[in-house]
Amino acid sequence: MRADVTLPTGEVVANGMTFRNTFHLRRTDLTDVFVPCGGRPESIDLLSCDKLIENGKTLIPYIVEGANLFIAQDAKLRLEQAGCILFKDASANKGGVTSSSLEVLASLSFDDAGFLKHMCVGQDGEAPAFYNAYVKEVQETIRRNARLEFEAIWRENAQTGVARSVLSDNLSIAIIKLDEELQNTELWHNEPLRRSVLRDALPKLLIDKVGLQSIIERVPDNYLRAIFGSYLASKFVYEFGTSTSQLAFFDL
Repeated sequence: MRADVTLPTGEVVANGMTFRNTFHLRRTDLTDVFVPCGGRPESIDLLSCDKLIENGKTLIPYIVEGANLFIAQDAKLRLEQAGCILFKDASANKGGVTSSSLEVLASLSFDDAGFLKHMCVGQDGEAPAFYNAYVKEVQETIRRNARLEFEAIWRENAQTGVARSVLSDNLSIAIIKLDEELQNTELWHNEPLRRSVLRDALPKLLIDKVGLQSIIERVPDNYLRAIFGSYLASKFVYEFGTSTSQLAFFDL
């Protein structure tokens, strides 16, 4: 990288690489919200995070970790102790997982002709009406899930005082554990219940266009099991929290 570059402010950058690697640690007193969406893992570690803290108080009130592993876990805890409201990548990046999984679901649900007609850009360069509507439904699903994730973390933090970055992991672990249990219970083999849950869990536009029965016939069983389990598990954990015994699910 270039060296001895003079910025518009008059500051001379002696080493471009050092400037790049430490730019996010520079004090400007202008940052209210920091959303890192790129960079090296642990760009903020336990040592360097002290540059973002003064007199025991964080200099950045809000951080939403868009990039994976941008902040080391011990640095997250240090920043939260200093008053930073921080949401880690495990929560902030779930929208990308949702988007890709629903894209795969659509490709599995349509037959070849239906996929070309409803999900692929035509010779006129225009996306099909169904595709545009499906994108909006996926976006709404992401917004709804993000709201539930935020509210669950915010509520548990207020109730327990556990750091939000820890609660992100606790939520994910609780959902995954209950999801795996639900996929292997008799609930899955209860056909009326299974169809009811899938009707709620699957995108409405996809059901209306393809039909629930066709989706069940075309989509692999293990994929539908995952949708079934994760839908029920996430609804339960988001509503009742991570501290509730998962056995309580079966008592509802």
